Amino acid sequence: MYGFALLSRGAAAISGFGAVLAVALSPAEALAQTLTLRESLDTALHNYGDIRATQSRRDAAEHDVSYTRKTYLPDVVLSAQQTFGTVNALHGTLYSPGGPSNASTSLPLPEQNWNAAFGALYSVLVHWNVSTFGRLDRQIELSERTHELKQRELELARFQHGVRVTHAYLNLSTAQRITHIQKQSVARFEVVLESVQSHAENGLVPGVDVSFARAELANARSLQLKAYDAELLASKELAVLMGVPFREFQLEPTFHQSTPEPGAPAHVAPGHPVLGVHEGQVLRGEQEKKVAAAEGLPTLFAFGMLQGRGSGFRSSYAQDPGAFSSGYLGGVGIDRGNTLVGLGLSWNLASVLRSFSSEAARDARTRALRQEQELATQELVAQARFAEHKFTLAREVSHHAVLQRDAAEEGFRQSKARYDSGLGTIVELTQATFSATRGEVDLELAQNGIWQALLLKSAATGDLNEFLQQVRGVKKQ
Repeated sequence: MYGFALLSRGAAAISGFGAVLAVALSPAEALAQTLTLRESLDTALHNYGDIRATQSRRDAAEHDVSYTRKTYLPDVVLSAQQTFGTVNALHGTLYSPGGPSNASTSLPLPEQNWNAAFGALYSVLVHWNVSTFGRLDRQIELSERTHELKQRELELARFQHGVRVTHAYLNLSTAQRITHIQKQSVARFEVVLESVQSHAENGLVPGVDVSFARAELANARSLQLKAYDAELLASKELAVLMGVPFREFQLEPTFHQSTPEPGAPAHVAPGHPVLGVHEGQVLRGEQEKKVAAAEGLPTLFAFGMLQGRGSGFRSSYAQDPGAFSSGYLGGVGIDRGNTLVGLGLSWNLASVLRSFSSEAARDARTRALRQEQELATQELVAQARFAEHKFTLAREVSHHAVLQRDAAEEGFRQSKARYDSGLGTIVELTQATFSATRGEVDLELAQNGIWQALLLKSAATGDLNEFLQQVRGVKKQ
């Protein structure tokens, strides 16, 4: 039970750092190849699905900008139709809310007939919004603000994922060290068992000591397997974040052989990715307010049309019902042509009233975004100060952990010597063995705590390069 509690404490300490940070290789390669932190970050940022999805959304926003800019171009509509039907007409009133009630045109006829002929209509229509009085310009700028926001979101996603990958890398490094320590613990208990068996065979200690030593050796081996299971879980988490198939990784030894320096005090940079996204949301909200204010503006447009018509019915058809041709070629040619050019102004006066309410709503939403931005700034400043204190405390804990490990190892050697000389008991020797293992585990957790605190500091400042520079420039213990 004591050993299981020791292992559980190590696993809990590793996972605990993940809750704090949440606030802020190809499989064909040989297993023996060392995976550096920089390589894991590069692989993760290239492969991870959420990063690629965010990139696609950024690209889509860029295409939206191009689409909105092209709304400046005039509409040019080409139309051609060929029909076959009758042309009976009648004097009378008509209202058609859904479109023309009859596509046939002619003078009124004295009686109904079923004469039918081909007809054709060809046209080119050009419609151009010469001026929207700034409404279109504001819509284009809104698309640009949306694209900028998507770019900021991509930078934030990369930064946050970099922090997650680094955190997982540190967890795996510590898990591998704990597995190694448990392996050393098994070796210690094997030495203890050999010593106890030798003393029991010579009649120096009772035989129950041998059974007790075997039980503790079995427990140590069980703890080694559990530590290895935790290591595999950490490997799986790192592989998922890197976007590669699961495998065991060999990591660089920097994080258990070296201690980072305090570095410069943590300051929240104005360009922090989290604040950048909030700033982008505010800018887009302000532009949406401008677009809403422009909804009540008129539109000045120019238009032109070129039209050609053909018909199998002759101009004298109203007087002579036989003046028509039912042949195809006799009706699909162009018999008459028309042109039309002009300027127009359209203004929906009701939209002026609606724009006031829409503008007020956008203003309230933008004000909420600013308040969220202020809150995010306060949280980051608090996290930066917390990270400073956490880093200082982690270094102090590491200092005491070194003393604990050295004292525990010395205690194990003395207990082993006392037992071999017949002055100690198997309970004292077992306790000393566990103390030596606990000292090594606590030292690894303390070392991991220093790096995790430095990572938390980098997450608060918004710059992971400071952490990576410490990795390259650390001094060994």
